Amino acid sequence: MLDDDEELSPVVSLDLRAIHTQLTEDDGDPILLIDDGDVQIELTSGMNGSYETAIIGAQRVASAALEFAAILRRLVPR
Repeated sequence: MLDDDEELSPVVSLDLRAIHTQLTEDDGDPILLIDDGDVQIELTSGMNGSYETAIIGAQRVASAALEFAAILRRLVPR
């Protein structure tokens, strides 16, 4: 797991203008699929640990996505 101070380096890029999402499950475990037509990523709760820690990770993703959307809104000309 990364420390909050560690720099992230992307492996893939997704084009937000083409994003499609799908909620599904595998043996009762929820999965979020995110696809832009070229790249598909899968968000899962992992094989070990608790749902509580997965919830914290999902909330981090959701919070960052909302913050990013707010930044994009400020860039839209009025």
